[in-house]
Amino acid sequence: MGNLPRRIRLMFALTGVLIAGGIALTWLLNPFGATRSRLIDPIFRRIKRERLATPYMLRVAQPETILLGSSRVLMGMRIEQGERDGVMNAAIKGATLKQISRIVDVALLNPRLKRIIWGVDFFAFSTHWKFQDPAFDARIADDPAMRLEDTLLSLDALGDGFDLFKRSLRGRSRLKATVTAAVPWPMELICNEYVNDRMDGLDVGTPKQIAIQLHQIWYLYRRYEFSQAQLELFRDTAQRIRAHNVELLLFVPPMSEYELELIRQSGHWGDLETFKRALVTTGPFYDFAAYNEMAPRDEYYLQVIHFKAAPGHQIMRMLLGADAPTCNEDARIVAQSALRVDAASIDRVLTAEAQMRDRASAQDSRYSRAAAEALRYSKAEMTAGDSDESNSGER
Repeated sequence: MGNLPRRIRLMFALTGVLIAGGIALTWLLNPFGATRSRLIDPIFRRIKRERLATPYMLRVAQPETILLGSSRVLMGMRIEQGERDGVMNAAIKGATLKQISRIVDVALLNPRLKRIIWGVDFFAFSTHWKFQDPAFDARIADDPAMRLEDTLLSLDALGDGFDLFKRSLRGRSRLKATVTAAVPWPMELICNEYVNDRMDGLDVGTPKQIAIQLHQIWYLYRRYEFSQAQLELFRDTAQRIRAHNVELLLFVPPMSEYELELIRQSGHWGDLETFKRALVTTGPFYDFAAYNEMAPRDEYYLQVIHFKAAPGHQIMRMLLGADAPTCNEDARIVAQSALRVDAASIDRVLTAEAQMRDRASAQDSRYSRAAAEALRYSKAEMTAGDSDESNSGER
């Protein structure tokens, strides 16, 4: 019994040493890019939790170029490490305009920032697209307690740190070219990826899988109402960017024909045009969201809503004004699908896009059938839900 107090003190001391060791190790391994430690080459980093890592990396990386948007940009202009070659992908899944605006506030603190490339989403301008994420809000505000918990006292951080260490032991030669190549990717790599990435994504999706995906993204448009308040928030954010002498490059990301049909058949095509007319009042942009040659090319898409990294990096090159030779048919299609829109061309562009829509919708395609079935299923589900509520009230 006499040794009990001493044992307790030793246990507490050992616990303290273990915690301190874990904190030091996590700081050194730096899996989220949240510290300035470069013990492990950042080329081996793999960001899996972008809503956690992005707020911290923004303050440390100090990139010259930042990519903004939703999961479309996050996945379609993929940078596995989050930041490479002075380009940081700060897009987050399900991004709201308010969250993007907060990201911009932090990004503008970086004196090295030269440009922002923003993939502007139609769905983000809806009155109803404004869900809350208190954890993200705390991180983007650099709350000290949240930072400590996320980056130093987290088992997830420690686990990701060990994964980073193991990848570094395997060596750089084991990494794919898409992980180590310059950002944006060189055209030779892009054209190779168009070939290598075949049969991996939407092009091998079964009708059942596509139906599930359409049902999952229907929530983006089911209650869509174009919001003037969201537009004002977007305009204010764009003005702040330009006031800091940072170049702002805007584009509307590609949509598969499945998604375009969902928008058209649900009666929201007019809202899409309203969105584009509003967007051009803020500045010129490149429009890829149309029934262009890209839309029915399933091999360009990971899922109904996400385009692949090869077309994404080619689009990045185009926006940056880099030479983008059309080295194969895929690259040619992406290049020709870009429509530059400004105040002088908006009417002409929307007329051309409406004509493309009408030609496509006149066909009895798998896209129109899949969208129609998804809408029928959703309406039946909503009707059943209303009926259940009514019956519940009667009882």
